[in-house]
Amino acid sequence: MTEDDQVFASVCKLLDINKINFWVCHGTLLGIIRESRLLPWDHDIDFAVWDHETSKSEIVEIFLKNGFKQEFVFGDLDCLHFYGADKKVDISFYKIYEDIASIKWSAPPTNFLAKTYIHFVQTMWETSFSGIELSKNKIKRFFHIIFLSVSFLIGVLLTKNMKNKLYNHSTSFLNYTGYSYDIDLMIFKKITFNGVLFQIPKNSEKCLELTYGADWGVPKKNYIWYEEASNLKDSY
Repeated sequence: MTEDDQVFASVCKLLDINKINFWVCHGTLLGIIRESRLLPWDHDIDFAVWDHETSKSEIVEIFLKNGFKQEFVFGDLDCLHFYGADKKVDISFYKIYEDIASIKWSAPPTNFLAKTYIHFVQTMWETSFSGIELSKNKIKRFFHIIFLSVSFLIGVLLTKNMKNKLYNHSTSFLNYTGYSYDIDLMIFKKITFNGVLFQIPKNSEKCLELTYGADWGVPKKNYIWYEEASNLKDSY
């Protein structure tokens, strides 16, 4: 069992013990259904819960009590991020409206200045750089580290009131959108993977087709969710 498999199993057990109704979704579901494994290039492990059944504060308390570290989430998003054994775990909170289950995330703006501005403000709110992915190119990595360091330092010097104003202003540039599914697709069944029992959508293949396209069975390591998913629903 890989380290990712161990984190996956520990989260399933943790949610189950605390009687949280959850299911496996997104890239994690894709790997299990298509390849019978967690995709090694996927940077997180995806779980989902119903927003009307489970509160964010409840999930935060459960994970922090069990040794996970919480990652800062920038913007008003329907998700929480945690780290366990250096692997990110995403918990998405799906809402139901007019027979559609959807999630609110944010896509970066296309404008370079707006994107840089958001990155600058986001860094000010970070307590560390552990969750920030750096470029593999040495030159780009060097300048990115300088940018992060300057942003982080300015964040330390600014008052909380000023940081709050910058935060609220910068999040107005975010494009709030996320996956959506007809409520009829949100009927679940239990399966076992690596000895772990959990729920997935009964018609997982249709869910994956909506999100990853008709060719979801073909591996694609550079998939960009906010550009390629056909089931995106804008949120305001």
